Order: sequence, then structure tokens, then C-alpha cells
Amino acid sequence: MNRIAFIFILSSFCLATNFASSQDLDSQIDKLYQVNTNEPGFSIAVYKGDKIIVEKQYGSSHLDYNIPVTSETVFDIGSIAKQFTAAAILLLENQGKLSIKDPAYKYIDNLPRYKKGNPTIEQLLNQTSGIKEVDPYLEICDIHWRDYIRQSMLVNIITNIEELHFTPGEYFYYSNANYILLASIVEKASGMSFEDYLQTTILEPLNMHHTILNVDVYRTIPNRAIGYTVDEGQFYKTHQYGLYFAGDGQIITNPEDMFQWHKNIKNSTIGTPEIWKKMFSKARLNDGTIINFGLGVEFETHNGYEAMGFDGMISSGFVSKYLYFPELDIAFFTTQNTFDWDFKDRFFKLIDLYIPPNKETENKSHDHKRIKLSRQALKKYEGSYLYYYNDVDRKANNIKLVDDQLHVLTLDGDKITELIPLGNHKFLFGEDDNAVVTFNLSENEKQYTYDELENEKPWVFKTFHPYGHSEKELKEYEGHYFNKTFQISKKLQLENGKLYYYYRNGAWKYEMNSLSEDVLEIPISPVEFIRNNNDEIEGFKIMGLLFEKI
Repeated sequence: MNRIAFIFILSSFCLATNFASSQDLDSQIDKLYQVNTNEPGFSIAVYKGDKIIVEKQYGSSHLDYNIPVTSETVFDIGSIAKQFTAAAILLLENQGKLSIKDPAYKYIDNLPRYKKGNPTIEQLLNQTSGIKEVDPYLEICDIHWRDYIRQSMLVNIITNIEELHFTPGEYFYYSNANYILLASIVEKASGMSFEDYLQTTILEPLNMHHTILNVDVYRTIPNRAIGYTVDEGQFYKTHQYGLYFAGDGQIITNPEDMFQWHKNIKNSTIGTPEIWKKMFSKARLNDGTIINFGLGVEFETHNGYEAMGFDGMISSGFVSKYLYFPELDIAFFTTQNTFDWDFKDRFFKLIDLYIPPNKETENKSHDHKRIKLSRQALKKYEGSYLYYYNDVDRKANNIKLVDDQLHVLTLDGDKITELIPLGNHKFLFGEDDNAVVTFNLSENEKQYTYDELENEKPWVFKTFHPYGHSEKELKEYEGHYFNKTFQISKKLQLENGKLYYYYRNGAWKYEMNSLSEDVLEIPISPVEFIRNNNDEIEGFKIMGLLFEKI
């Protein structure tokens, strides 16, 4: 950008800010964040230069006692905590105690030597390691989020999943497992607990006196907000107390302490400028592709300006976001104690009060060129497709030609969307979506990839043949199954013509629904049964884990 253009943009910014002030900026912010009496609330701040130019609080931090949110109230900021984990690693590197180019197994006992390659510490930091997410495996291992979950439990699960999602550095793949491992690396390299290292190396030097890493469920934390979710207008306490692990989250803070962190990023209060430059540099994949992720931070563009920061979303009742616009030297931080999928809409409306659109650099959406295909050409894409592994939930669908248009349907026949032809076996997943579906129609196997997120590994959906099991066939699957790696067993039992998958020796159960021959499902994943040469059931696989029939 040349000097004249920069002055013009800066002048526009100042004029817009002054105009907004004259129009009662406080009132506009209040309209965005005001809540009813005794509802969960918000704590927000705007940082400009080296000052907090706005700090406001709304609502209640604890509905049982109607305690208002104040500037002293501390919130769980979720994955924003990953910035602090990344900083701890970089400070250790600066101290000569590790190199982020080191293989992660050098500091993690029992981490597999993966067939696809060994991820480095740097690849853990920039989420390109290929290590699978640990969260869905908790359910398989009979661990509930309400349990007391320790660091050693999660590291044990991660180190016993022997396959990577992809070759390290090949794709971007967001995984909390990476940062749980990084916390263990900090402990190994520093000789201190992760909590003590953060406290003495980051929090105390930055005077973040209201900030704490909460890895002790019995600890009393002054002014702590309680997390809630809302269902049909009623608020329910969903705060999680049993988390004894760290690295991916569990930091509790307030806007004033976050301002100390923000100033450190800009001014290198601790460490060196090189550390923070490295942290806030975009990572590269193996093929040279630059991704919008650094070391514990992500990058995005709003109103034509580049920004860096992170979101923190916890289904137990907290949502936070920190975003810094270096070109304008302005940052925004909001945190709340109720879970809300649509929080970004309000957050960016707050930003719009301060930052006008920069038309010269405004982003344009993808422009996909549609084509027309004959009914005969579309017919060959029909079929039932299944994604056999997913971090969140199982996905299966039917693709069917309806009125000369390919429809994507649930297995129950409900319409999900339409496929819009783009050519070369490619389709747009609905008119208003940027996800692209690409079919492979080989003679041996028909499948498609679903590619929605930039630089992430596409999901591969393979054809399957829907099948309804008789009660006699379901009876074959009954029995006890054992996984040697985690030393856990599962009971499958037929009751009233339905097959149930039991957890914790019968503490609770899920009905298993038929998908295909020898493939059934529970909510978390498909379950694929294995037969021996005598056509007898000898075990099943779920998310890559083998359970042998005993």
C-alpha cells in the first residue's frame, strides 16, 4: 500500500470513529449486548493503542444468586488458551530447552512412530500434525465429560491411537489433542508443572493477577462466572468441573488481564520480538500452501482488514473471542457465560462500529460456474454413501434424482440439499454453499469427496448397500467384546427385538441401527463387524479400535 492510500484509509477510519462517537457509541454497544434481568451476561473490551477505550459488562455471572457480571468477573475463555500454550513452547525454545523442529516423540513417552511420518512440535502448534482428535474416543473408552478427566488419561488415549489422519504437514486439521500433548511437552522440557510454568513465566511477569489455569476442580476461584446453556427459553447450568487437564483450554480470565496479554503481543513485554513474530506468522503445508493458522492463532479478514486471534467455544456454557487488527492497532475481546453458536454475528457488529469496510481490499465470494447435465448423466451419481469415520458424528446419505435434479437425502428420506453440477464430476453442495462434492466413478468402487474447509482433508464417502437386519441376524452380534489396548469391554445384547450397545458394564446403552450388512451404528460412529473363515463373528471395529469377541 502506498503512503497516500494509507493516509486516505486512516483518515476514513478516524472520521468514521468520530461519527460513531457522535451518534452515541455507548448506546449502540448496549443494544448489542443488553440482557434481561438475571440472565447470563457478557464482559467486553476494545483495545486501541495502549489503552482500553471501552470496557462494559452485562447480565449475571451466577443465576442462583443473581450476581452481576463486573470488571472483576473471570470467564473460561476456551481455546483462546492455546495462545498461552504456544507461547510457553516458544519461550522454552528461546531458553534453549527444545526446538519446535524436534519430533514430538522426543518429549512424549510412548508416542507412536507413525507409518505416515513423525510430527514435529511445530506441526502440533500449527495443527498440521495429523494426530486425531481425542474427544470422540472418550465415549468409546467409557469416559464422560462429567467425569474427573486427568492429563494422563487423555495422553494415554492419544498415544494408543496408532494411525495418523494424514501425513504430517499435508493438511490443516484442528485437534485439541495437539495442545494436550504440547502441555506435556512443556512439563518435560521445563521440569515444572504446566500450571507453574505458565504462572511464573507468563502470568506473573505480565501482571495477569486475575488469570488462572484451572486444573483443580476443588479450587476456589474468586468472581468466577458459571456457564449456562439455554433450552426453550430456560437457562440450565452446564458448567464442567471435572477437567484436570490443560493445554487446549481451562484458562480463566477477564478483559483487563487479556489487555496485558494483548500489550505483550505488541510490545514483547516478555520474551523477544522474534518469538511473537514467529507465533503470528502463517504456517505452510508440505506443498508450500500458506494457511490461515500460525502457532496457536488463526487469521481472518473483516471489512477488508487482516486480523489475528482466536475463538473459544465450550459447550458447557462459555464463548469468547479475541481479534487484533495490526494495521489499525485495534483489538476486540468479548466473553460470555452462555453457549451461543451465533455469537460471531454480534461480535462483528461490535467491530463494525469501529472499523468501516475497506472497499479496495474487500473479499469476494467464490464464483462457481454452473453447467447443465442430462438426466442420463445425473443418474449415474445416484446411490447410498457413508463416511466411515468422523470426529463429531457419523454421516450417511442417499443421493437420488428427483425431477431432473440430484437431491441429497437423509437415510429417512428428508431432503438435505441439492447438488449443483459444475463439471468434471464436481458439484456444489447447495446453491448457497461453498462445499464441493467430487465423484470418483471407477468400476470397482463409487465414492465422492466432500471438500468444505480450505486446506483440510476432504471427507471420503463410499457407497454402501442399505440393509435391514432380522432379529435372528441381530442375535449373532450378541456377546462381550474386549479391546486389549485400553482394557475395556463392551456388551451387545438383544432386547425386545433390538440390539443395544452398553457402556460401563450396563450403566447406559444405545440402540444399534442397521446400516449395511455387518455394519451397524451408534450415535458416535459406524460399527463394522468382522467374521472369521467360518463366517462367525469374531469382533468389531469402531473408529479404528478393534474389539475382539470373548
